[in-house]
Amino acid sequence: MTFSKLDATDKLAVYGSCAVIVGAIVGGTVTSLGWLAFLAAIGMLAVVFLPQLAPSTALPGSKGSLMVLCGGAAAVIMVLGLLTALNWFGLYFSALPLQAIFFLVAVGGGLTMGWAGWQVFRAEGGKFQIGNPPGPGA
Repeated sequence: MTFSKLDATDKLAVYGSCAVIVGAIVGGTVTSLGWLAFLAAIGMLAVVFLPQLAPSTALPGSKGSLMVLCGGAAAVIMVLGLLTALNWFGLYFSALPLQAIFFLVAVGGGLTMGWAGWQVFRAEGGKFQIGNPPGPGA
């Protein structure tokens, strides 16, 4: 697994995934749905690095479709978590400032994942493809 073989959007997706993972672990998640963003970040890392780690393994869909699913899910979940936390965010910053900062890092990472997934999805032509295409016997 070499990071230098990744293109710019894959690196952006990795940076966003790492921000979500670190932000969720250090900052704690504000909502229980935040753990879904954590799992989506792990899924994004799997989509990005699986072709390098196991070249013979096929992804269950196109790379762009899987990345836009993982990134979109993380972005929506983290933004919704931010919106639900806005009413007590001042208290959150005064009582637990480090956790609040890392929560904002996780929100930024989720948005970065969503943007990177969208870029790869658009570069593939914008056709949503999940599941393996039917073979000649189907």
